[in-house]
Amino acid sequence: MTHLTVSVVIPTFNRAHLLARAVGCALTECQSGDEVIVVDDGSTDNTEAVVRAFAPAVRYVRTDHRGAGTARNTGVQWAQGDLVAFLDSDDEWIPGKLAWQRTVLEQFPDILFVFSDFGVVTEQGRSVSHYLSSWYGDASAPDRILSRAIDSTTIRDLPASAPAFRLHIGRLYEAYINGWYVNTCTVVVRRREAGDALRFPEDIAIYEDWECFARLARRGLAGYMDCDTAWQHGHAGARLTGLAASARAEAALTIIERVWGQDEEFLALHRDDYEHAADHFRLQKVRQLLGQGQRRRARNEIARVFHVPCSYHVLSYVPGSLMRASARFSRRAHGLHVGTSSSS
Repeated sequence: MTHLTVSVVIPTFNRAHLLARAVGCALTECQSGDEVIVVDDGSTDNTEAVVRAFAPAVRYVRTDHRGAGTARNTGVQWAQGDLVAFLDSDDEWIPGKLAWQRTVLEQFPDILFVFSDFGVVTEQGRSVSHYLSSWYGDASAPDRILSRAIDSTTIRDLPASAPAFRLHIGRLYEAYINGWYVNTCTVVVRRREAGDALRFPEDIAIYEDWECFARLARRGLAGYMDCDTAWQHGHAGARLTGLAASARAEAALTIIERVWGQDEEFLALHRDDYEHAADHFRLQKVRQLLGQGQRRRARNEIARVFHVPCSYHVLSYVPGSLMRASARFSRRAHGLHVGTSSSS
């Protein structure tokens, strides 16, 4: 059996106080021929000193501050391994993760990338396992989206440390327009086979992983392991908490339009799915604009929606002063904010 080497890419920005845990975790998982690459996205703290303490076991690459997408792309450019794995500097892998997923990719050469469920550690220190499964609340989803399961007990050469899990292999691309199923720190991908699909967009500040994995899913088969392989840590300044709903919706729309919206083959078969997904985020923007009293901008956005509820047309002509008064009344009566949408 061919032994596949792994390049671990760890992007970081001003997380020196957390970085040593991630680097140590990655090094523990490495075997002969593997490498760990830390890409410092222009940090102003002592990140470099933390990484240098692990020399020569870790490659340190420093760039100007241009965001996580650029940092990950830089790491991929430096990578020499057969496989690329990603680990954010504030998260950690469950011991054995890399060995389990390496074995899956060695045993199933038709899989382009493998990902898994994951656990979350809240700011209060509470651990929530199988977060992806509980988030979607549908245990049958992998069966429907990918395939019926392969039991881990039938996978040859799987390390004894591996938990019992089910492996689903299939095409993720069509379903991926409707939800984020892939957590970056659970992914291991074949570098050469992925080619230019293994590239994160550098012109958006959020959801860059969604676009990258959508392109990977279009290129080849995905493998999903329904066990946790990583812990995602919640902390102050977390990933999306400071971003406006309108900014999140705009980024999501950009991705939907330039991935699935430019795919004529997908649109010929799944146009309804495309319109539904695009409308979801456009209406988020409309709600935000109406809540701010920006009626003209809201009407311009409504014109782009494929299927518009009548109430949105009506509200877009309500005077701004009345909308703001309604918002104040709603907050007093219900503790709700007009125009606020649930995070995605």
